[in-house]
Amino acid sequence: MKIIRLAVVLFLLSTVASHAQYPSRVTSGVDLGTGYNDKAWAPSIGYHQELSINGFPWFNLTWGARTAGYYTGDKAFIPKTSFSSGDSLKFGRLTVNSLSILAGITLKFGKLDIGANTDIIGIAIGVKRNGLYSKNSFPQGTGSEYYNALIPSSPNFFNVLPLGMDKNSGQSEIFVRYWITNRIGVKAGYVHGRTTYKTDVKLDNNQNRFSTSYDMPYVSICFPLYN
Repeated sequence: MKIIRLAVVLFLLSTVASHAQYPSRVTSGVDLGTGYNDKAWAPSIGYHQELSINGFPWFNLTWGARTAGYYTGDKAFIPKTSFSSGDSLKFGRLTVNSLSILAGITLKFGKLDIGANTDIIGIAIGVKRNGLYSKNSFPQGTGSEYYNALIPSSPNFFNVLPLGMDKNSGQSEIFVRYWITNRIGVKAGYVHGRTTYKTDVKLDNNQNRFSTSYDMPYVSICFPLYN
């Protein structure tokens, strides 16, 4: 997770440093694929546009949109203050879908693209589920009456900068894309994601958002779009 955060931050810093140049060419495409790890799936469809910079045709600013899902079995969610309170919200199954705007960097070397991107803003929807609220210590405080009870919860709807804000849902990725022909390519990468559920009631420390993160390899097929 630290590696992907560092990569995305460095790429975004490069974006700021190069923004003063003038654009020369816009390319775009669609990626269709999925991530998988330990019985958890994260399929996605991404649309991306790359804007090259005069004098630096290999350096491209990237923006686009991504619709993604996260489907898995047993999962424990924790609040931001869990390191001191030891509480968690446990689900037997998860199905969450999202739509987001992304930004990043793509470096192009012939048929090879190397890049990173992260969700900037988005929404998440999914089935409302009951989570089992549990604690490692004796229950006390705001959520004590809900200890060992099933709490109605749903995905946090509106999300901003999930890479840096642990109460928000979204994805980031680093990848290598290879264009086999002018009409099709393949992409391999690594996805870091976060899923956040919001409870109908406030629990210990007035928390009502519980999160879990995931990391998994990702593969996709890629299609260029031509104007």
